Amino acid sequence: MSANDVDVAVIGGGSIGLAAAYYAAAAGYKTVLFEQDALCAAGAAADSQVRMFRLMYADPAMAMLSESAFALWHEIEQDAGVTLLQRKGSLFYGVSGASVEGDLGASEAAMRALGVPFRHYERGELEDAYPVFRPLPHDYWGISQPSGASVDVARTLRTLYDGAVRRGASLLAHCPASVIDPRPGARSYRIDTPRGRYTATSLIMAPGACSNVLLAPFGLAVELSIWQMTGAYFQVEQALRWPMWCEFGPTVDGVAQHFYGFPPLERPGQIRLGCEFSYRQHSDARRCSGLPDQRIVAGLSAFVGQRFHGVSAEPLDASTCLHSISADGQMVLDSLPGHPNVALLCADGGRAFQFTPLFGRILVQLATRGRSSYNIDAFSIRRDGIAKPAPQSPDWSSHLHVAARASAS
Repeated sequence: MSANDVDVAVIGGGSIGLAAAYYAAAAGYKTVLFEQDALCAAGAAADSQVRMFRLMYADPAMAMLSESAFALWHEIEQDAGVTLLQRKGSLFYGVSGASVEGDLGASEAAMRALGVPFRHYERGELEDAYPVFRPLPHDYWGISQPSGASVDVARTLRTLYDGAVRRGASLLAHCPASVIDPRPGARSYRIDTPRGRYTATSLIMAPGACSNVLLAPFGLAVELSIWQMTGAYFQVEQALRWPMWCEFGPTVDGVAQHFYGFPPLERPGQIRLGCEFSYRQHSDARRCSGLPDQRIVAGLSAFVGQRFHGVSAEPLDASTCLHSISADGQMVLDSLPGHPNVALLCADGGRAFQFTPLFGRILVQLATRGRSSYNIDAFSIRRDGIAKPAPQSPDWSSHLHVAARASAS
């Protein structure tokens, strides 16, 4: 085997690509990872250095996967001697109703069915327990769960990077990669990079919002909508008790008013707010402006002034990121049709980060065994309305170099 012949190649060096390299190398596979930009950077799919971990899901299967991820997070923390999850608990509140993040009532039912500890609040109990709230709408209620946590993005990336290198993986930054003429059922795949051509027996792709660029040589595309998300920081009184929270608001003009926020951990004295809706939705990540949507910024400002005590309504450091959303809103985590040794994660909608160690392990299983021991049926690329033939456009190949830029995070 030459230096450029490997067992596992990973394209995309975000958190999940790094986790895949970590687990592949730990399993004894000769592993290389390609990332177009710098490694251990926040990446295009993250607009801050803190992300959310939660057990509360409307789908019990998702909650169970989250429990598995929770154990793996703890395992990595113990191995590296670091703290990645600040376990402050999480709060869901608002009204029942479908949204991109599920349904509040269904989340409570799932927690009860699985026996996961949680607390139910009526409106008055919410206001008493969390005096940060101004008077809430009369139909609001909530649930809290103590395992919720804020995840340190920068430390997670560095920990996975160090762990993968320690286990023997080669991690190549500023090294865009493209797959050359992949054949169905092939025993190996050729990958072109600025550092030469590599051959890999198994291939893992975690390309984020630019998934269809990387999938084009396979003659495949995923039905995606690229949402350009906007968030901002707001100054708060430190004396107030802040949970990590999601508000399931009512639907207005066909858009569920779903907001979320973090306590002042990332920046002392400031909370970060975002929303799970966007007015900028595209079919191609290359059409995204990269600029915060001032309509969203104004909406966040109005929201905090209406909802919370002790918060300045002046937004600080608004930023944007890209979320790829599938036609049915669910992630894709599967082997490629006709390519059982090629594993793909895409269309995660910004929700995959909390599953980082679990999805890294699953991608290695898919790429090396053709199947996973975890129940990921809901993420199948073969479900109706997800996969389609790739567009036969001459400019697809010229943009292959951007595939790693939006690495999943």
